[in-house]
Amino acid sequence: MADFKNLSDVLAEEVMSDVADTFFGARIDIDDALEYFHTVSEKLHEKLYKVFRAYVLLEKISLGSERLNDFWKTTGISSDPFKIPPGIECAGLLVTPTFSLFARNEYIKWYGMAYDLLRERINEYMHGTYKDDSNGRKILSANRDDFFRMCNEINIKIEKINRNVSASEVLKFTKSLDPSVAKKENITGCVGPQCKAIDDEMAFTVITIKDIDFPAFSDLPDRKEVKSFISGLCSANYSREKSRVKELLKSLRQSVK
Repeated sequence: MADFKNLSDVLAEEVMSDVADTFFGARIDIDDALEYFHTVSEKLHEKLYKVFRAYVLLEKISLGSERLNDFWKTTGISSDPFKIPPGIECAGLLVTPTFSLFARNEYIKWYGMAYDLLRERINEYMHGTYKDDSNGRKILSANRDDFFRMCNEINIKIEKINRNVSASEVLKFTKSLDPSVAKKENITGCVGPQCKAIDDEMAFTVITIKDIDFPAFSDLPDRKEVKSFISGLCSANYSREKSRVKELLKSLRQSVK
């Protein structure tokens, strides 16, 4: 009889170990996923800020928001997603365009470079780019597309754990392994509101995806496709405000030095 009890104790310990691994292992997995969620969220905030800065630069070179909105309208590109927070500092360009004999042509080149910068930063934010890691593997950088897919996957895991691996059910099962406790408590572990209180306290909160403020931007077409529109806007601005454009070009050249 003693041998049977010892065997029973050993089996109970093994089962308890498996239950603990399942319960705490699942919670550790969610904790790790949520930590990664916050890490990617911070990286996306940085990328979104760079999109805003590039947009402000293009707005500056357009000679104001109205002129830039005219550009979007003529190209058929929606400007609705571009809700730029106040106080955003414009991005800077790292190089000057190739030499131009005429100021108007130089202006067109600067505009094209600023447009390319915005296009690149939107692509990096929305879709990411592949980069080599320390092992030479191609890794896709943080991006909005994958971020929201990840949010949905984390929420599915959270709902599954909250439903199938609840603290009250684990407590009931644990007490059922001890015959003396089971007989005394009728294997209830907890009753009614008490169970709910335990589960509510231990439950993970799902990610409220609708409250995440990462706007979606449409991919901008290649500069070649809007070349005539860029030329038209720049030519019109130069004809109307030649001195203002020349001052702008001067400041752009100085910003690169």
